[in-house]
Amino acid sequence: MRAYNLLKLTQRYGSPLTLVKTTTGAYDSSTGSTSNTTKNYIFTGYLFNSEEGILLDDIRRGSSKCVIPALNLGTVPDDGDQVIGLGDTKNINRVQTYYSDGVAICYVCGVVE
Repeated sequence: MRAYNLLKLTQRYGSPLTLVKTTTGAYDSSTGSTSNTTKNYIFTGYLFNSEEGILLDDIRRGSSKCVIPALNLGTVPDDGDQVIGLGDTKNINRVQTYYSDGVAICYVCGVVE
């Protein structure tokens, strides 16, 4: 599916969601642990339960996806980040980036509970 169509889908039917990125800090040898820092990015995205063949050829039946617009997001989603919204928290397990003329337009993320 074209990046433009994914953006239009998000604009028309999207909901306010939050991308939570957790960054692991430096190792502290005196305590034997690391500190984690979280940062929240609020965006309008489209979270949906997908079935085989709806958007991408490699979607497995019963999997979920989240369309995240890249423009003005301020970060790039990674595996292990979380998407919070619609009363649910989901973990990102795969990120596909869609480009138009070499510019990232949106990310389609595989998400699991």
